[in-house]
Amino acid sequence: MWGLCAFFMASGYAASLFSGCAATYSDAVKKAHKPHKGLKLSSMLYDLAVSPEPAVFAAQKDIFLKEGKVRVFINFDPESSLSERNRLAEAYRFRVEKKSGDLSRALVPVDQLIPLSTESAIWSIRLPGKAKLKRRESYE
Repeated sequence: MWGLCAFFMASGYAASLFSGCAATYSDAVKKAHKPHKGLKLSSMLYDLAVSPEPAVFAAQKDIFLKEGKVRVFINFDPESSLSERNRLAEAYRFRVEKKSGDLSRALVPVDQLIPLSTESAIWSIRLPGKAKLKRRESYE
C-alpha cells in the first residue's frame, strides 16, 4: 500500500489532485475573511472584529488594543453634521481622541466596528499607519 502512495506522490498525480482542493480551500478562506462590500472597514479591522480572540489577534498583528477598544481613523462623510457624528460616538461607545476636518482618530470597541461601518455618515474606518524610523548611517 505504501508503495502505491509513493508512486502517486512521485508521479505528481497527488499534487495535481490536491492542488485543485487547495486552491478551492484558499479561495474559500479569502472570501470568508474579506469584508462584505457594504462594510467600510479595512480588511485587517474586519479580521480583528470577527476574531474569536481579538486580544491575541491584535498582539500578533501589532494593533493597538486597550480595554477592548482599538485605535482607528474614521473618515466621515463631509456632508454629515457634528451632531450626527456625536450621536454615532454615543451610540457606538467610541471616544474621539483627535479630529481634523472629516478625519477623526478614535478608540472604538471591537464589537462595534462592523455595525459602525454600516452607517451612512461613515466613509471608511482604517488602522493608523505605523511610523517607520530611518536608520542613520555614518558617512565617515
